[in-house]
Amino acid sequence: MARERLEEVTDQIFLVRGETNGRFPHAHSFLIIADEIVLIDTGCGIALLHDLKKEFDISYIINSHTHPDHSAGNWIFHNCRIFVPQEAFSTSGDMDALSQRFVGDVLAPIWQQFARTEMGFQNCRPTHSYNDETTFQIGDLELKTIHTPGHTKDHYCLYYEPKHILFSFDYDLTSFPWYGHKESSLEEFRQSIQYLKSLPANMILSSHRDIITEEIQSEWDTYIQRLDERNQRILSLLSSPKTIAELVNAAPIYRKFPYQEPLLRYWEEIMIQQHLKELVNAGQVYQIDEKYHQTKK
Repeated sequence: MARERLEEVTDQIFLVRGETNGRFPHAHSFLIIADEIVLIDTGCGIALLHDLKKEFDISYIINSHTHPDHSAGNWIFHNCRIFVPQEAFSTSGDMDALSQRFVGDVLAPIWQQFARTEMGFQNCRPTHSYNDETTFQIGDLELKTIHTPGHTKDHYCLYYEPKHILFSFDYDLTSFPWYGHKESSLEEFRQSIQYLKSLPANMILSSHRDIITEEIQSEWDTYIQRLDERNQRILSLLSSPKTIAELVNAAPIYRKFPYQEPLLRYWEEIMIQQHLKELVNAGQVYQIDEKYHQTKK
């Protein structure tokens, strides 16, 4: 029963605990029960989504962004309105377009198979888009949208200001910050974190963690620290010059490639490149031909 998987946040907001406890390749969803019933994100698991559909008259869907662990089950609600970020409306719900955008030609078949088999993704085009001027009014509950690029170009958070509840989605305060697409940006990721950190928040609703209500500023600081630790790991590997391929083999970010190795290696490389850019700009690393060198003090 879907109701057994709901965890009350307020009398109108419920966390829908995802399969694998919300760990990738799944995520938590959130159900708003007010004058209308709204489901935020559809990556919690296909069987659970079918139960939700049976038990609740869901009016519409909101996707925080177009990653399939947040949108895989949109097709179950194809008769509903589906709201997705304006920045990715043209690719949302389109397997071919998403795979081209996220991993390109070579890895597209692997990514598509992964999204289908592990997440239950099926094509389902959205009906509506939203942007950072949108407010979702659900009964007397008002959710403000906050564009937070860096993770992806189309990532949004939601903010329920009266109770200072922040839906942080994939700024998830886990041990694994992620920005592994060519459209991702470590610089924007840091900027988005700083903005979210500045918001008065009594509660964080992360897509991949339990509800967070304590030491919220410290949680953000730790999250930022994980980015800095990655810089240091890469810097230490450059005690002798290395190519990007050699750095990928050392896996300073993923540490190992336990599944879908071609995808993990691709994402590892993108994130390493982001950190190298940051280290070069800081004057800590320089490049000669294909090799990166640690700047000597």
